[in-house]
Amino acid sequence: MKKLILILGLIFLVGCQQTTGLPEQGQNQELPDDPQENYQQDAKPEEPEEPEEPEEPEEELDFQAVRPNEAGQVMVLMYHEIGGTESTWRRTTENFRQDLKTLYDKGYRPVNLNDYLAGHIDIPAGTTPFILTFDDGTAGQFRFLEDGDQPILDPDSAVAIILEMAEKYDDFNPAGTFYIYYPVPFRQQAHIQTKLEMLVEWGFEIGNHTYGHENLRNISPQEVTEALARHVRATQSYLPGYEVNTLALPYGALPEDESLLTEGTWEDTTYKNDAILLVGANPAPSPFSEKFNPLRLPRVRADGTELPRWLEYFENNPQARYISDGNPDKVTVPLHLKENINEKSLGDRAIRTYQPD
Repeated sequence: MKKLILILGLIFLVGCQQTTGLPEQGQNQELPDDPQENYQQDAKPEEPEEPEEPEEPEEELDFQAVRPNEAGQVMVLMYHEIGGTESTWRRTTENFRQDLKTLYDKGYRPVNLNDYLAGHIDIPAGTTPFILTFDDGTAGQFRFLEDGDQPILDPDSAVAIILEMAEKYDDFNPAGTFYIYYPVPFRQQAHIQTKLEMLVEWGFEIGNHTYGHENLRNISPQEVTEALARHVRATQSYLPGYEVNTLALPYGALPEDESLLTEGTWEDTTYKNDAILLVGANPAPSPFSEKFNPLRLPRVRADGTELPRWLEYFENNPQARYISDGNPDKVTVPLHLKENINEKSLGDRAIRTYQPD
């Protein structure tokens, strides 16, 4: 964890660079009596142009060995508390650490939610994306241990465990969305600013969980709009300009007017959500699937029952699992699944098919 602690210190360092202006241009001077002599002395021979390096040919993919299926399902994992006694909404530190190791060993790699929504899934061929989400901003998700004036990242907090995995494995990138609420996300008042800045610096995302964990089913339309906009305002007070663009529903509760979830304005603050996350249920469709609906995005409850159940399901049904082709600019599916692809979701990506044996 020494490297993690060092990172904390580096966040606060600000590099300074000095720039100098260009030297003033001198006045035009008269040519010497012998222009040819001046040319011979001052002119430099033209350097030959370096030949362009040929582009490396695209690596051939062994479709039968990899069996890519980018129309398959993706697990959006839902965590709440990390640490303490195991329960439905709490994962022990040891079990959370083991969850990440098990996922990695079974060929799963983390991606951020916004990359998944955009279909930008850049992981090795043959691996499967998964998305980490954390509701409520509880202490065990991101905790500092006090050591004099220097706070130290708790090695048993979720953020530290994710960073630990990223240090150990080159293809395990720090990723995850923290659905916090106010006024004290992560339960340490003195460190709110630092923690939010560090999350963004390390590559994590911050999502909307309403300002005060309001049950959106039980409040008025005006209060729904206020609860969502106040969260954005509070987050941007710590992170000016930060775009909060996804929402995890507290209690899984929907308001009567669901259109209020996607966008609205309260006082001078506007919010817009590209995805609405439900409470844990089942894996989500591929972002390229005709069934993909980001405004009704299901999640898998990451506890001792549901996560093992879905891992076993995908082991027994590998054809249902999203398998990457290793190329984020292409979408590869078995030929018989091409009809399941929403072509509008492809953007500039090329689709390719193959016939499985």
